[in-house]
Amino acid sequence: MQYYLVRLSYTATAWQQLIERTTGLDERLASVRKLIAQLGGSLANFHFFDDQHFRGIAKRTVVSHKFMPFGASDIVTVLAMPDPVAARSFHMAVAAEAGVKSIELTPMITLDEGVKAMGIAKSARAKTAYAAPGGQPRRRK
Repeated sequence: MQYYLVRLSYTATAWQQLIERTTGLDERLASVRKLIAQLGGSLANFHFFDDQHFRGIAKRTVVSHKFMPFGASDIVTVLAMPDPVAARSFHMAVAAEAGVKSIELTPMITLDEGVKAMGIAKSARAKTAYAAPGGQPRRRK
């Protein structure tokens, strides 16, 4: 699976409808979950309990699928899709809706993959003496 950060913003008309026709969380997520599943993907759940503030079962928290940030985006989530074509298909299907002002999908890699990439970058820099403009060229050892 490949992972994507999703940032979405609604139009004013969509917000009016959401406010007037408030439903439960499961009902709100049903159609988007079906769309994602149809494309072979999944929404993430976020589990918070890995530190002193979340000791004990009562303080453990699970956020189901999405966050509502303060700022430019109205919804933020993480999506797993089998490939970039499925991710782009999801983007197109959602962007085609009149109530969606904007949607962005940012490809992400896992931290394990990021650490591997750091090692590859270090090796590539050392072998090529790469230096960006404004710096001093590195000497090969």
